[in-house]
Amino acid sequence: MVSSAQKFRLGIFIVVFSVLMIIFLVLVAGSKIMEKRDIYHIRYENTSVSGLQIGGPVKYRGIGIGRVDDIAIDAEDVTNVIVTVSVKAGTPIKEDMRASLIPIGITGLLQVEITGGSKEASFLKTKSFLPAGVSTFESISGKAEIISEKLERLLNNLAEITNEENRKKINNIINNVDEMITENQQSINNVLTNLSSTTRDLAVIADETRQIMLEINKIMQSGEVENIVSNTEKITNDIANSNLERLLVDMNAAIKQLDITLTHIDATHLESRQDILDTIEALKETIEYLNDFSRQISDDPSLLIRSRKK
Repeated sequence: MVSSAQKFRLGIFIVVFSVLMIIFLVLVAGSKIMEKRDIYHIRYENTSVSGLQIGGPVKYRGIGIGRVDDIAIDAEDVTNVIVTVSVKAGTPIKEDMRASLIPIGITGLLQVEITGGSKEASFLKTKSFLPAGVSTFESISGKAEIISEKLERLLNNLAEITNEENRKKINNIINNVDEMITENQQSINNVLTNLSSTTRDLAVIADETRQIMLEINKIMQSGEVENIVSNTEKITNDIANSNLERLLVDMNAAIKQLDITLTHIDATHLESRQDILDTIEALKETIEYLNDFSRQISDDPSLLIRSRKK
């Protein structure tokens, strides 16, 4: 039997526990309940929100900024679903932001992910409609529909290609090709043989050309070409100098002979003074010509070589 003292202690425990629970609720839950929040609505048109639950997270760039407060069918258009979300008061929501439905891992649950937003855009007023973005499921389903349509078109084309009539045509083509190959087998073999021989010849020519180029490169790097050029110039200069010396010797001999002739003319008293003057004039022209020719030889000794070639 329970005594009065035990009942009294039990009553005190219940009262103290209840007071502590009330204090906890006021301090912890009360702060959440009394927290100021901004309300926004999202209208999803022809979109399934299966997996989205009340109390589900609302995030922006992966940061939790609010929760889902309500999910309801649009009274004006039953094909639309209106989702009401609340975010922390003062959270900057811009007019160019979009609210998309994003899956949470592999649980099948959905969350509202807010994307977009720019610095220049205006702030969206509270209790306004936040534009809906393309959900992951919509994107996947849309791509799946496109893939299925392309796959169906591909299968139809394959079915059309492989029908009875086309199969007969393909068999005829294959048979004709086999007959052509059989009839021209010897010609094909000859062409392949000639092609192989030509390839070998080209390889040999390429190898010989490479060897020649290596030899030319070796000669160019060894400096033999420069020696040949310098020796040729030296020989040309020697020939030119030798011919010039011979010409000068001949000119000196002619001048000496002229001097002897003039002396002899003076000594023998030529009968015709006019003939002497003409002879002297001709000799002067000859000397001038010889002087001019000597200057040309001095300027360009190669004239002697060219004259010899002629």
